[in-house]
Amino acid sequence: MKHLIITSLIWLALFSGAHAQQLKSPNEAFTMDFSLQNDGTPTYALKYKSKEVIKTSKLGLTLKNDEKSLLNDFTVVDTKTATFDESWKPVWGEVAEIRNHYNELAITLTQKETDRQIIIRFRLFDEGLGFRYEFPSQKNLAHFVIKEERTQFAMAGDHTAFWIPGDYDTQEYDFTTSKLSEIRG
Repeated sequence: MKHLIITSLIWLALFSGAHAQQLKSPNEAFTMDFSLQNDGTPTYALKYKSKEVIKTSKLGLTLKNDEKSLLNDFTVVDTKTATFDESWKPVWGEVAEIRNHYNELAITLTQKETDRQIIIRFRLFDEGLGFRYEFPSQKNLAHFVIKEERTQFAMAGDHTAFWIPGDYDTQEYDFTTSKLSEIRG
C-alpha cells in the first residue's frame, strides 16, 4: 500500500474529549494528548513534566478545488502504538553515535461525509514531538492538491526552540536557537 506523507515537525528544547489518546516519551518527561472535538476536529496538546508546552491545537489540511477539506467530521477507526530504539553511527558529524528512540501513536481517522481516511502518526522522543499526516491509497482521495496546512502550534509560553529559516534557497542551514518571540516573520 502506497502512502503520501506530509511531515510537520516541531522540536522543542526547554532550557531554564472523546476518543482521547495519550502518549508518553520514553523517559516519560513529555506527554502528548490527542482527542477529537465534538465536531470531529483532531487536536493535540503537549506537556513537559506536567507543565503545558503546547496548548490544545487543531490539526488538518485545506484542499483546493472546493473539495471538502480535511479539517473536521472525523471519527477514530484505529489506533496503534509502537516503541522504537536504535543507535547508528553517522559518517560525519559532531557525535560518534546517534540514538533514535521514541514511542509512537498512529491514529487512523475516517471523515464521515466523504469516507476518506487519513493517518496522523505521532512520535514522542525524550527531546520533543514529531508528527505527520499519511494518506493511504483509497478511491475517495485518489488525487488532491493541498491548498493550506492548517496545523496549529499554540505555544504555552515564549519557549526556546531550534529552527531553520523556511526560504530553502540553499542546500544547508545552520539551525538557530532562540526564544520564539525572537524568530523573525
